[in-house]
Amino acid sequence: MSNDPSSASIAALRGEFSCAATEIGFLHAQSAAILRDLRRGLLLCSLFYLVFGIADIAALGLAGALVPLLSRLAIPLVAMACLHYARRPAATVRAPFHAASVFTLCWAASYFIVIGWRPADILLHAMSWAVMAMVIHVLIPNRLLCAAAIAVGASLAFIVLAWIQHAVPTRHLTSMTLLLICANVFGVTVAQRHARMWREQYWAQQVLTNLSIRDPLTGSYNRRHLNAGLLDGEIARARRYRLSLSLIMCDLDGFKKINDSHGHHAGDELLRSFAGLVQAMTRESIDTVVRYGGEEFLIILPETRLDGARELAERVRAAFAAQRVELDGGLSLGTTASFGVVGADFGGAHAVTPQGMIALADQLMYEAKHAGRNQVKARQLGQRLEAVGRSA
Repeated sequence: MSNDPSSASIAALRGEFSCAATEIGFLHAQSAAILRDLRRGLLLCSLFYLVFGIADIAALGLAGALVPLLSRLAIPLVAMACLHYARRPAATVRAPFHAASVFTLCWAASYFIVIGWRPADILLHAMSWAVMAMVIHVLIPNRLLCAAAIAVGASLAFIVLAWIQHAVPTRHLTSMTLLLICANVFGVTVAQRHARMWREQYWAQQVLTNLSIRDPLTGSYNRRHLNAGLLDGEIARARRYRLSLSLIMCDLDGFKKINDSHGHHAGDELLRSFAGLVQAMTRESIDTVVRYGGEEFLIILPETRLDGARELAERVRAAFAAQRVELDGGLSLGTTASFGVVGADFGGAHAVTPQGMIALADQLMYEAKHAGRNQVKARQLGQRLEAVGRSA
């Protein structure tokens, strides 16, 4: 995740992140909460809508209220079908919103049936619909524009129907119209504010999480994130799906001498330069770059065989050796890096552990240093882990 403020921009009309990728990430992160709110909203709406069938019986009698009651009874069935659709294993992150739209459309259609059978109670219907419009805007989770289109559209249809029937005095119809307009304005305002606040809170949490797992100098992941199970998770995934996985351990050559000769500022610039180069040459959202130590970096390459990892290490080595960093005073500085590459194939029953892979990559990297630096040493991890140790 990037801390780029532009990714946190929220579109005012839609109440969503302007960046589509950020919005999808938000929906994935909040999917459990959205489903919980959808279930609660649909069940409450269905329950209270059924309870108000008592008013139909009181106004029309049991026999006369049969059609309105059947229309009300259909809503819990629609709610259960929508919840089933939203909770399917193959459902997308926007499935709850589709379910919410279908439910609210059916709910509005059902209430228009009730209105048609009880035209004399239009003012009571107006008060009920004002509450329903607020519920559609606020209680049932949906995209802001979809909820507004359904609630406002149904409210306008209700107003037109009431004025055509003209079953009550004009002053009552005018008050009813203003009530429904206010209910929708307030509903849209509250829904927009809630959508914005929810996303701002999510973004603040993401920024804090990102800061805790990133190295502030290079932008790479830090050792804490690695130790929290990053590599364990990749190994578990590779083992489950019988994939390949490779690691590259990198170390800048002569880094201590550069710090001693040119100061830590020069060393920091070289670290930034190397990290930026590696991040640009690896696959975004697939590969992982970790600042393992002072001038050491670990690259985790899922679904990558040893030959592909070795080729990447060679390209990074050549590009970094040719790269120069411009410092204050016109000084142009550059250095090289040494690489240890380990590949593991999880198609068989290999005894692979995170510690074993890192230890072997570290040993290979030091072999490259002892062989003259600016080199790549690679090895496939075999059936049995080799006894490895860090060279002096």
